[in-house]
Amino acid sequence: MARMRGFRCGRCGAEILAASQPSSHAERRDWSPPILCCGQPLRSVEPDQVLPVQTSHRRILRCPRCDFQVQLIVHPADSLVCMLCQTEFVATQVNRDRVAAQQD
Repeated sequence: MARMRGFRCGRCGAEILAASQPSSHAERRDWSPPILCCGQPLRSVEPDQVLPVQTSHRRILRCPRCDFQVQLIVHPADSLVCMLCQTEFVATQVNRDRVAAQQD
């Protein structure tokens, strides 16, 4: 599984965690998720700069067309838009910790 990395909007300060996909991009420092926030791409932040939030409290957003998923840390001023299909991300009601517990 790809390593989760933090990204921040330069305009409104929204923060997300995203795994690079495909995983071959995981080591590229200039990679950013295919998401627009406030009309611009998100910029990568160092791991120690990401706000600490318990995993169970993070909302998961996904693109309904291409299924790319991110974890929301700081809410954006406006909606997040997928660069690939120009669709707004939607919040899922599923919590990853609950899904993992149900699979055990």
